Amino acid sequence: MTVIISLENICRNKTTILAQHEGKNTRINVDTTCAKIKKWGNEFNLPKMDLMDRDVAFDLLNKKMEMYSICSNCYVPPTVMSAYWIENGKISKDIVKKYKSVNITFEEIK
Repeated sequence: MTVIISLENICRNKTTILAQHEGKNTRINVDTTCAKIKKWGNEFNLPKMDLMDRDVAFDLLNKKMEMYSICSNCYVPPTVMSAYWIENGKISKDIVKKYKSVNITFEEIK
């Protein structure tokens, strides 16, 4: 299964993330209008691993995030991880197929 996640984040940049198994790895392509994310990376080839032990892929993406000064409120790195998790079974593909979208609502708490 190919996972494509599109998102237009708070800063109005458009980003599409494509995750796909290739052998023992998960290839992730990031297409974006954001200059910072373009520097962060548009292609990742992450090994499939036991995600319950330690999320090495997340550590790698976080290091790159610090190197390229991505905005602290950027949704792209966690969205890349969501695509990776879907491809590697940490998030159920059946649930993703059923609901097809995630809605995040920001509300002021009084």
